[in-house]
Amino acid sequence: MAIRYYDAALYNKIKSWIKDPNMTLMSPQDSTRLFQITAEKNDDKPLSLPLIAISRDPNMEILSTRKKAMTYDGAHIRFDKEHSALLNAVPIQLNYQLDIYTRYFAEADEYTRNFIFNFINYPKLHIEVPYNNANIVHDCTVRLESTVSDNSDIPERLISGQFTRMTIHLIIDDAYLFSVPFMDNWNIEDLSQIKVVE
Repeated sequence: MAIRYYDAALYNKIKSWIKDPNMTLMSPQDSTRLFQITAEKNDDKPLSLPLIAISRDPNMEILSTRKKAMTYDGAHIRFDKEHSALLNAVPIQLNYQLDIYTRYFAEADEYTRNFIFNFINYPKLHIEVPYNNANIVHDCTVRLESTVSDNSDIPERLISGQFTRMTIHLIIDDAYLFSVPFMDNWNIEDLSQIKVVE
């Protein structure tokens, strides 16, 4: 299981909460280019506010680096009589940042308030494990860090008062990297054919 599935699930959860048709939501992959200057400026669309950018800390914390039963002999999943798989897992922690850009402070304040209530009251995130068509859903929890920052004085502002930026930090500390290797099942169909040697 790659972390991109957590990125997509968090993006979709936040997107489902946004009712403003003018709001632009950027995924972690898009947010890395938010303020980059490229040689081909014609390909870049101008930013319009309000905008929400989700970014992920590039460091992933592995919560247990020791071999355990769950890393090599996890849950057994049976697909049919002949095929099954193991669901092996390594626990990890992912850290995200939610940046809310608006023209005025009142807008950012309102969006921030709504997101805080939504993450506190609806923290569950559903991840589907896609490997080997396992289609297993893993539930994890998105938690808020206790500090919300007003970063309106960031260097990207060209003019004072140009926009407001509020930052909410999020943690998923019950995430996993999954591996779903196939196994062959052996069945003995007719026991009467087995000869016992005395």
